Amino acid sequence: MAGGPSTEGRGGTASCEYNLGWLHTGEDWYLPEGETAGMTVYAAAAGEVIFAGSEYPGLVVIVQHPDGLYSMYGHLDYALAVEAGQSVERGQLLGTVLTRGDGLAPSHLHFELRTFFTTPEVNGNAPRYGVACGFDCPPGPGYWPINAPEHPSVMGWRNPTHVINRRARPNGVPRGVEAIVSEAAPATTPLWTAPSNGENAEFIGDVSLTPGDRYPLLAVEAGEEDTLGTSAEAYRVWYQIALPERGEVWVQAAIPTAYDTGSDGRPSSVRFVLLPDIAAPE
Repeated sequence: MAGGPSTEGRGGTASCEYNLGWLHTGEDWYLPEGETAGMTVYAAAAGEVIFAGSEYPGLVVIVQHPDGLYSMYGHLDYALAVEAGQSVERGQLLGTVLTRGDGLAPSHLHFELRTFFTTPEVNGNAPRYGVACGFDCPPGPGYWPINAPEHPSVMGWRNPTHVINRRARPNGVPRGVEAIVSEAAPATTPLWTAPSNGENAEFIGDVSLTPGDRYPLLAVEAGEEDTLGTSAEAYRVWYQIALPERGEVWVQAAIPTAYDTGSDGRPSSVRFVLLPDIAAPE
């Protein structure tokens, strides 16, 4: 996962309403309880560090990946573990989450996956909506006007959780991979015969959860990378797992919650019930 400093994404993706009048262009990752500052942040995939700097507040690292994808990690502490021009592997340490003292937001990791490094409409010398961090500033503004005719996904931002879950193992989940119950998981979660938005899906009961427990991960189903939704309800991430006494079942791995809400009153937070073991074989 993108650094994994938390098990709850705040604000969602480019599809989630952030504050009055704005859509958030990434995921804010933080611990729902406790201090996120100082948590370690790791590369979501292999690539090359093409930017390390800025004042976001804190530093920003941007990694270029194959297939025209870029990952961006914002609000990092000033002692980075990497520098521009360096190659990194998936899971390699990039830095730690900055201790925020500006009063504007709690400490968190701002994480983006997008299809551009710089683009004139977002972070050129005359950005389309007058929101910028300087000429050709790679980080970009981090938000997009709700009333803009272009959704952030149209501009190149992607739903990070969907991207990771769709691309991590495009040829299917190999044997031996496990899903881990997150620290933020609820005490119980519903079980289904198939993802509940699909045809013929049936609810078959609940299962108790204990953080840290592991279950064989059999399959993953995630929503579109360029979803045009405008709340955390657009997140569609389901894991098929094997339970000792229930057999093969489907569980919603990312659940929209009202821990944070947008100005429209809809959920803008996602609580992760299950997380993939990133150390597992490809």
